[in-house]
Amino acid sequence: MRNIKKLVINAVVVSLTALVMTGCSSMMEGLQSQMEVPTLENQANRVAIGMTIVRENNIMAFKMPISADAQWPALVASDINETQDKFIIDFLMDGPYFSTVHYSDAIQRRMLGSSSSMSMFGNYANLASSILNQKVKPLTKRAIQKIIIFYGEDEENWPNIFNFDSTLDNFLEFKDGNIKDIEAVTGDVYETLGEAVISLTPVNLQKDLSVARGEMLDEYVEVASIKSEKGYFQTKLKADEARTQEQKDEDNDYTPLTTQEKLDIEKEIILVETRIKAAESVADEKEAIYFELLDEAVVALESDINIDDENYVKLAKNVNIVSNEIQTGAIQAYTSFSLASANIISGDIVFKFPRELESLAIAKANVPIYLQANYDERLLRLVKNAVYLLPNILIGTYYANKQSSLAGKYESVTNIILLAHQAKVEQELAAKEAAEEAEEEQKSDK
Repeated sequence: MRNIKKLVINAVVVSLTALVMTGCSSMMEGLQSQMEVPTLENQANRVAIGMTIVRENNIMAFKMPISADAQWPALVASDINETQDKFIIDFLMDGPYFSTVHYSDAIQRRMLGSSSSMSMFGNYANLASSILNQKVKPLTKRAIQKIIIFYGEDEENWPNIFNFDSTLDNFLEFKDGNIKDIEAVTGDVYETLGEAVISLTPVNLQKDLSVARGEMLDEYVEVASIKSEKGYFQTKLKADEARTQEQKDEDNDYTPLTTQEKLDIEKEIILVETRIKAAESVADEKEAIYFELLDEAVVALESDINIDDENYVKLAKNVNIVSNEIQTGAIQAYTSFSLASANIISGDIVFKFPRELESLAIAKANVPIYLQANYDERLLRLVKNAVYLLPNILIGTYYANKQSSLAGKYESVTNIILLAHQAKVEQELAAKEAAEEAEEEQKSDK
């Protein structure tokens, strides 16, 4: 019986490994999240990648001038090649987390266990998780690939994507790093993706579209700002619960929040939630106006598209590529935030945070001297990131959702143009083939 159980476990491990290695990035991320040690640090890293993707989407939408002959759209949509993969792995393995995690992983598995979904393996849960767990997740690689495209290969110019900023102002911007100059382009150049989309629409709609777009984006920022306030209050309550439990276990000198202080914070959360609903209502209204105008543009384009203009079609193709990439990235970011939220809730990760810090303190003895500085930086980063984890999840989820919706609308505009152009090309090809056949028949008749 024991041997049969081992065979079943081995079969499941092999099957899961195959799925992990062949699935799409979001699915792989979901599976991988169940293989890792359920720690707040892993969720913070996951959220950091989600934030990075959202900010990279913002770069593509607002920071990268686009034209008919711009080359960067094809670059951001390209697959990771072997050279890039090695470069990315080497970079990550030099960082505080990846350079030291294998020294703490075993101890953390013993002290914190594995995810609840791995209980199917029984006594083999930790072994199976450690076998299946990939240290560098697919979404992490994809995020770093775009960092290379936007910031170049010199890591000195890169933003520190794993370090949460102490302020949530201007969430969509990296707080450091220097974006490299893009390639020289000719013809009409548009400063943002939205401006390029509007240029593809009928002239009589362009002014209204520009105004509606600006008003919608302003309301997005307002909603995200209020959501950050809610995150701060939630973090304060969660941190108090965790530290209060730690005090009971270890008899430290922490002074818990009083009942009244907790009630005051809960009242603040209720007030903030009311403000969020009001702000979201306004944002949804502005979004609906902009989206309706884009729908009007699509209808108008169905009967009047300038597909004879080569640059017009090439610009539509570039916009379509970027829009698709933003939408894909937004879904991936949303996946990161959702997984982090689910893992935090299902595993009581916040309440186990003192235990997590204890496990890292014990594991420090395993870290060689030359990596002690990296390990210390890892611990400092974790303590800081823990404070801002929930606010970043709330804001990131909101923006990922909005980016996906907006990119989908932009795709609908460009799809009409590209489908019409494709139909024209096919018609011309069919006409050419028919003419050639007629010519051949004439020759054969002679």
